[in-house]
Amino acid sequence: MSAKKKTTRMRTSVRNKLSLLCYLASFIAFVPGISLAMLKISTRGSVESELANLQVEFFNTSNSILNTVHDLFIHHNKFVACMVFLFSIIIPFVKAVLFSYVILTTNPIRKQIFNFVKSISKWAMNDVFIVAVFLAYLSTGSSNKESVHETTILGVPMDIDVFVHMNAKLETGFYFFLAYCLLSLIAFQLYNEDEFK
Repeated sequence: MSAKKKTTRMRTSVRNKLSLLCYLASFIAFVPGISLAMLKISTRGSVESELANLQVEFFNTSNSILNTVHDLFIHHNKFVACMVFLFSIIIPFVKAVLFSYVILTTNPIRKQIFNFVKSISKWAMNDVFIVAVFLAYLSTGSSNKESVHETTILGVPMDIDVFVHMNAKLETGFYFFLAYCLLSLIAFQLYNEDEFK
């Protein structure tokens, strides 16, 4: 074997080992990414007047991907629950297992498995899911709305101040899931297909 081929093979081997490390790290991030809360949205309101102050929490939710699938299923949105489960959990899991197999073995069918992984990669909607959560965060954000209404109670004119506060916060699950998406993308790009030749 010539020195040039040996050097090329060593570079390929190093790239593929880095690819495997990135993929293992991505899979470690995947588990908390789907099980921890991604986005917390809360809405509170208060009504203030000369007579009384009333504070109400209208909405407060914080869900993980798995809890979202569960809630969708319970509320009879079974098709949507199945789609989220398939594209955000099953396909990434299958992709991770098959890609690890391609990197770790020398089986002749590795090339076919790698091509299959490439073909199902476009169906793993993780990047779209991350963008959707981030857009929900940005559109909800932190906003305050205040309005003053004048009313009459028992013939006495009175100002009623209505205040609504909406707050959105990215939770730990979002960052783990984002890390999973980025690391798996890097791992896939690092993998050198020259090894099949």
